[in-house]
Amino acid sequence: MARYDRYGAARKKKKRGSLFAPISVLLVGVALLFGMGVFFRVQTIEVVGAVSYSDEEIIDASGIDMGDNLFFINRFSASSRIFAKLPLVEEASIERSLPNKIIISVDESYALAYVGWEGQSWMMTGNCKLLGSGEGPELDGLIRVLNVTPLSPKAGEILTVDEADSLKLTYLQTLLRAMQQMDMTRDVTDLDMENSADPTFRYLDRFTVRMGPNDNTEYKLRMLLSAVAQMESDITGTVYLSEGTTVHVSPD
Repeated sequence: MARYDRYGAARKKKKRGSLFAPISVLLVGVALLFGMGVFFRVQTIEVVGAVSYSDEEIIDASGIDMGDNLFFINRFSASSRIFAKLPLVEEASIERSLPNKIIISVDESYALAYVGWEGQSWMMTGNCKLLGSGEGPELDGLIRVLNVTPLSPKAGEILTVDEADSLKLTYLQTLLRAMQQMDMTRDVTDLDMENSADPTFRYLDRFTVRMGPNDNTEYKLRMLLSAVAQMESDITGTVYLSEGTTVHVSPD
């Protein structure tokens, strides 16, 4: 009489189970991929924050099309395309909203300064992103940057300079961003970067400000604002911020 080997049957069952487990996982994965491919298609694209560009321009620049799969969109690449193609866009982000919506949020930049190149004036943001050439009224109220030479400027790209001017560019970006944050750019005119260890600029058309080395920039500018606020309105001269802890004024 045949004897039932319960232990052998259990081993066979366990072996079949261990064989089917990875197959089941694979089938579930295939099903999920199929579902993602069939469903979650882009049906709505919403643009937030655009002022200078239309929604259509933002969407076209992103490269995202209706019907694209929500999960297969490379959000970093889409943001980079917007940034590169539309010079006034300073930042762009892409957000998925299930089940079928994409939200494109943009922050636009604006001209803060300009730099000369081969008879042209190239406008740029506080981060030295070039916005294009301008003239006449377009340059009114912008900071004129002196003694920085661009290399083949192109709208939508960050200002590039030769290696000899790299320290100038770094300091220039620091200065412009700090001035922007303190809302003092309208009171600043010629910003001379000839000496990367001690750039100068005109402030309120009354003072020549000497910054000294590239350190504690925001603190130095705050000291400048505080010191000028306490001066009589008819005082002019040179303001030295090079020490970074005190303000020295040499009246004219």
